[in-house]
Amino acid sequence: MTKFTDAWGFSKLDVYRTCPQKFKFQFIDKLPSPGSPAMDRGSRMHENIEFYLNGWSSKLIPENKNWKDALDALKLKDFKAEQALGFDSSWSKLPNWFSKSTWLRVKMDASYKEDTNGKAIDFKSGKYRVPSTEQVELYAIGLHAANPELEKVSAEFWFLDTGEIYEKTYTAEQLLKLRSKYEKYVAPIYADETWKPTPSNECRWCSYSKTKGGKCVF
Repeated sequence: MTKFTDAWGFSKLDVYRTCPQKFKFQFIDKLPSPGSPAMDRGSRMHENIEFYLNGWSSKLIPENKNWKDALDALKLKDFKAEQALGFDSSWSKLPNWFSKSTWLRVKMDASYKEDTNGKAIDFKSGKYRVPSTEQVELYAIGLHAANPELEKVSAEFWFLDTGEIYEKTYTAEQLLKLRSKYEKYVAPIYADETWKPTPSNECRWCSYSKTKGGKCVF
């Protein structure tokens, strides 16, 4: 029987809920999964913004130029770009997210604090779509757990191609209460030993499916 012993994060929770077997193939067996032109494009856009925010480059690629004013305003704040946060199972922040006791990993494209308020920002390429509730909440929970003095935290999603922004704000009390929900959400991941497939329409795009030459029987 194979059990999962690594840290979890939004993408792992999302994959497990879609199909436990896909989770095993991807995060335990670590079978390769091919990328796509859209994923490659998104990575270039994210990397360009990271370089621009950190002052490693003074130029924005054409896909990001419409966000220059917003990015310049962000540069004036005490921001952090590509912040990778690791927490143990008691939600305590660790020195880095590769510590042996890391239970949760949260990585945000940018974040900053202003007085007792905090903001976590995620850059998204492609068409506008309302972000997953879990992704929104985990950004806010992670920033608050790393900075427990914050009274309010906002999770903000910048849709680079459409120019739209999605934002949701939480109080510290709300974020503390939400923690128990995620403890329940991830408990099955650490208890699972069978990793049964759950076939659905998602199989059409899964690189591990039988139709794509993968190991899955579906």
